[in-house]
Amino acid sequence: MEEIREKRNLSERFEVAFNQIHDQLCIYANEPNHHISFTEVLVKAKSHHKMISTHYDLLKQCSKLRNAMVHRKIKESFYIAEPHEEVVREIEKLADVLLSPPTSSSIASHPVEFFYVDAPLSKVLACIEEKKFSQFPIYEDKQCLGLLTEGAILQWIARHLLSSKQTLQDISIQDIFHTERISDVVFCSTSSTIFDVQSLFQSYVEKKQQKLEAIVLTETGSNQELPKGIISSWDLVQLRVGSFPLLRHT
Repeated sequence: MEEIREKRNLSERFEVAFNQIHDQLCIYANEPNHHISFTEVLVKAKSHHKMISTHYDLLKQCSKLRNAMVHRKIKESFYIAEPHEEVVREIEKLADVLLSPPTSSSIASHPVEFFYVDAPLSKVLACIEEKKFSQFPIYEDKQCLGLLTEGAILQWIARHLLSSKQTLQDISIQDIFHTERISDVVFCSTSSTIFDVQSLFQSYVEKKQQKLEAIVLTETGSNQELPKGIISSWDLVQLRVGSFPLLRHT
């Protein structure tokens, strides 16, 4: 891919990358007419995908650059001016990200520490101490019931254990599930992309008006399967997909 790109001049490389982005936006927006203007399809795609809204202003800058180049084209394959090579490299990088986004598994924590609902709480506490984890999918048979967090455990201990004669050895995870609010989780397949994950976090907040603690990755995205990975909201905050300083300031 890189060798082919190097053989083209900078303007041709920019236009190829721009057209790739345009085609991909049509796919994201479910737009069958690939002759629709870039601006129109960009607005349509923005409402469908969090990823597009994240890069919306950047993509508008790409459109302005492309229009400035093409409208000043003297003849076929001859541009009156060429973009800087660093700008071309950035739009090619952006095209690559949109066409082949990283998988959700690439940012997930795995293997996942999970427990069955009848397990003693002491096992969870030992895992927190040993591995420093703070979120645990809880299962009954093969179905995930929800997410047990370090915060929920501390709340339960403060409310119940200190004022009773029970010891930690007497407590099971089920005891906490009966009294504490257990965090919801959303499930996604291991073949999903980071943009699918971004969209799930965003739509959950919009619908529930509260933060989604984590997304659990399973083979097909079903809660009837054991976890293959887990992505917390903090993982998403730390995620930075591409840096495009020149395009942002063009």
